[in-house]
Amino acid sequence: MSARIIIVVFLQTVLLQILAGQTVSPKDNYQISGKVIDKSNDSPLEFSTISVYSADSNLVTGGLAGPDGAFAIKVGPGHYYAIVQFISYEKITIPNIIVSDEKRSYKTGIIELSPEATALDEVTVTAEKSEMVIHLDKKIFNVGKDLSNTGKSALDILDNIPSIAVDLDGNVSLRGSENLQILVDGKPSGMVSAGNTDALRNLQGTMIERVEVITNPSARYEAEGMAGIINIVLKKDQQKGINGSFEGTAGYPHEYSLGANVNFRKEKINYFLNYNIRYNERPGTGNSYQYFNLPDTAYITRVDRSRNRTGLSNRLRGGFDYLINSKNTLTAAFLLGISDEPTISNIWYYDYTVSEVPLSTSHRRDEEHEDELDMEFSLNYTKLFRNEDHKFTALIQYIKDAETEKSEITEELITEGGQIFQNSLNKESERNLLLQADYIYPFGNKGQFETGYRSEFRNIANPFYVEETNEAGNPVRIPEFSNNIDYFENVHALYAQGGNAFGWFTFLLGLRMEISDVRTYFDNAEDGSNRLYTDFFPTLHTTFQINESNSVQLSYSRRINRPHFWLLNPFYSYSDDRNIRTGNPNLQPEYTHSLEAGYLLKNPSFDFYTGFFYRHTSGVIERIADLDTATGIIYVIPVNLSERQSYGLEANVSVDVFKWWTLTGDLNFFQSSTYGRLDTIILESEDYSWHTRMNSKIKLPYNIDFQTIFFYRAPQETTQGKRLAFYMLNMALSKDILKGKGTLTLNVRDVLNSRRFKYIIDQSDLYSENEHRRAGRIFTLTFIYRLNQKKRAGRSARNGEDFGGEEMGF
Repeated sequence: MSARIIIVVFLQTVLLQILAGQTVSPKDNYQISGKVIDKSNDSPLEFSTISVYSADSNLVTGGLAGPDGAFAIKVGPGHYYAIVQFISYEKITIPNIIVSDEKRSYKTGIIELSPEATALDEVTVTAEKSEMVIHLDKKIFNVGKDLSNTGKSALDILDNIPSIAVDLDGNVSLRGSENLQILVDGKPSGMVSAGNTDALRNLQGTMIERVEVITNPSARYEAEGMAGIINIVLKKDQQKGINGSFEGTAGYPHEYSLGANVNFRKEKINYFLNYNIRYNERPGTGNSYQYFNLPDTAYITRVDRSRNRTGLSNRLRGGFDYLINSKNTLTAAFLLGISDEPTISNIWYYDYTVSEVPLSTSHRRDEEHEDELDMEFSLNYTKLFRNEDHKFTALIQYIKDAETEKSEITEELITEGGQIFQNSLNKESERNLLLQADYIYPFGNKGQFETGYRSEFRNIANPFYVEETNEAGNPVRIPEFSNNIDYFENVHALYAQGGNAFGWFTFLLGLRMEISDVRTYFDNAEDGSNRLYTDFFPTLHTTFQINESNSVQLSYSRRINRPHFWLLNPFYSYSDDRNIRTGNPNLQPEYTHSLEAGYLLKNPSFDFYTGFFYRHTSGVIERIADLDTATGIIYVIPVNLSERQSYGLEANVSVDVFKWWTLTGDLNFFQSSTYGRLDTIILESEDYSWHTRMNSKIKLPYNIDFQTIFFYRAPQETTQGKRLAFYMLNMALSKDILKGKGTLTLNVRDVLNSRRFKYIIDQSDLYSENEHRRAGRIFTLTFIYRLNQKKRAGRSARNGEDFGGEEMGF
């Protein structure tokens, strides 16, 4: 394996050197030059952007101004115009630029940029980013524009985004599938580590700039995540001087947080710092009706649950961008997270005969203490060549996480008399090293070639045990719930993709190779497994631009879903000793072929997207409830089923009904056919479901905004039963104060107190009706103060707005 990786890195390095060493063709000895200054004080504006366009508005090249504001951009002979811009300044267009054999150098002279109106006037209305920006390949959701997100966690924010849903346990699904990849700033992060929903709960929304949803990614991205990728982009500004925002939230039931996002830019260095401290309490309830039909008897159990999860979490993120020169940038960042989350759970069991005669009653109490420490360091280098599109980037990132869960469990046998004392320990530590390099080479007017390398080395150590006090008062370990797991996951990848545009037709073709080395070791050697496999993942994206407002996209990709650590770990939780969730160390990866077709209509006041998708998945992973007929214990275990075919239709719309009223909505319909076998039991389902979300935002007089969001999810058949319908209504009201420097927001989550998750298990030996409620109605009041920042308001900037991601509009 090591020799193979060395060869891969060597070949990659040679390729980058060859491409980077290419010389400029002789025709590019023509140039456009000038100097950019601040009109108010005549100071040079270093790093101003100069974009050069052909007469038919195609971007040809570009560059950045140097320390003295001067620039010189090489071009070929022709007719051009240039756009000169700098952050927080009004852009200027320079028309009628002619470069020819007679005049090889065009000099613009001194270009004076004026600060934007928002920097001069206390209350000036300018264009704002839309809450939702729709592209064919992705959708961008600007978190700060959704009032209901104010003062909320990343998990709450994701639950507000079209096509995304969050269940009782905090599991995130996209278009009905939990098999997705969640990234932070385009890369894995300890802030949202796989399978750890607590990380999303502790990541406060005040740190988030936007969320990008990519449903059919190109070869540039990891092949992990069959339903697609959710990319959480954190806040970082580039304005000169010091600027930022400060936020405080108080709510009921107990919800308190303080946060700050500060940037300071001086000369060539931009510093950024985000901090958030949060305390909350989340009381939850649940109940179950269970009918057991065992070979020798039948009985009924009713279960009542209550839980109060509290938590104090701290998140500190900081770093700097060092602009070495106009072509080279170095970015360093760190993250430190500390949290303490005690939880108290109570479960009451009531056992009856089938004729409702009481048999026994017991009460189980679990006092859990959970401590977590997350550390993350990253170093990113960017090298620009001829323009911003021709570049090389390199990244090194190291993550170290540690989490300890301790439980003290007491079970009172009320009918029989007596008590059972148990305790459990679950310690998880993770180390993750990521190495990545990408090179992009543009050619022609719209062509592009891209290649890259990526290696991720991941190790998780997890000792766990459960002990029960014997009659002598001594703790004795329960072997079936005690072990030590050591998990290694090393994934190495190479990719290449290229594309071009021919009139109304654009394409992007890519291929990604991934070598997976996954090893799992236990104290019990029989449970261990080693897997080494190589996979190829082709991708194809095509766009048909009918006219300026209408376009159609067809795309294909092959994806993989490797079972994450928690699905492999045999120990999950022992809070409920009659309903035990476990992992399965024998799980295999899932593979999916994904096809998608989409239509996009864009105009200044109306955006509409509709798309159809098809996914064929083999080795489907699904959680199965397995009843142990000897003990009456229900084990929920993930297993590989045979296959699943999924179809879906999605529609998104965003309309400015009036200048003061904006409506957005989405509708997702999906159907799936699943077939599998568990021992001798056939597990299959033909099911469909749909969910919809409506978002209304109204601008009232006196700088007041009012927003309502309604979400509905229809019932859905499963391989073992049915998931029932679910709906929720959120409302928010905000007002700008302090001449636009501050904002007060009142937020009510789950206005109707209807957020209850219900499902049914219907099998020959078990029938169960279940209802769980993670949290009830929540009220929060948030105050935001902006330092040297203005809250922008006005007409939504729909067309032409982009925030990174795929090149060439894919």
